[in-house]
Amino acid sequence: MKIDAGTLQDYLAATLKSAKDHTAEPPQLMFLVDQMDQIFHREIFEHSFEVNPVVGLLAMNSYTLILSAVRQALSGHVVSTYPIARAALESACYGFLIACDEAKADVWISRHHSESSLQKCRKTFTAKNAANELRKIDPVMAEYVLAHYDASIDFGAHPNRKSVIDHIEDMGPMGDGLHGFSLVGVYGRNSWHVNHALLVCVEAGQAIAFLLAASVENHPLIHDRASVFQDWMDAKNRMVEELNGGPIDYSGPMYCSVIPPT
Repeated sequence: MKIDAGTLQDYLAATLKSAKDHTAEPPQLMFLVDQMDQIFHREIFEHSFEVNPVVGLLAMNSYTLILSAVRQALSGHVVSTYPIARAALESACYGFLIACDEAKADVWISRHHSESSLQKCRKTFTAKNAANELRKIDPVMAEYVLAHYDASIDFGAHPNRKSVIDHIEDMGPMGDGLHGFSLVGVYGRNSWHVNHALLVCVEAGQAIAFLLAASVENHPLIHDRASVFQDWMDAKNRMVEELNGGPIDYSGPMYCSVIPPT
């Protein structure tokens, strides 16, 4: 086997070009990302709510990380979108767990005090634990959160088959008995993969927004203004059908039915 890889400067030039291209001409699904940002600001950040300070910090961390995931998607390096989206979702999950039981804030703060503190923190703060608590409020959104967390691992947060082999292109015979394959690292302007990564950011953002709202007692976004959240979900679903050529089947693993064009 012989590996021919570009340099760091090649990578930086390619991702910078993709980001500039997408700034000049936004991708097809970028308006959904802008809508997501408006929801965060209009429905969450423009209001004052009584929460534990740690919950507030984790909420802001979650928001800035999902913005970073969008940035990665726009750079064209779509696989790296998933680890960041996963971290954003985890931050919202941790904040929600503390909102449910403020004693958990001390567990989170004390994580590095000792080995036993570390293990206790690891066992306390998991996406599954957050989903279990969220199930008491909304079973459907609990499954939504966990499905996106698992999907982020499958598609890029871990080096699994989908995050590697799904980005291989067959280059055919290369001579001297060799056969070439290319592992695509950076996708170009308005590609299907870039738009798919933006979809991931939006859906992770929806899970995060719900978790943040669920961290506040009687938050309007999931009570008095629940229609705003549902309209946001519906608008996203309509665009997904256009991108995918049909509805996503959410009954199986997340994104298993989102097939790139051949």
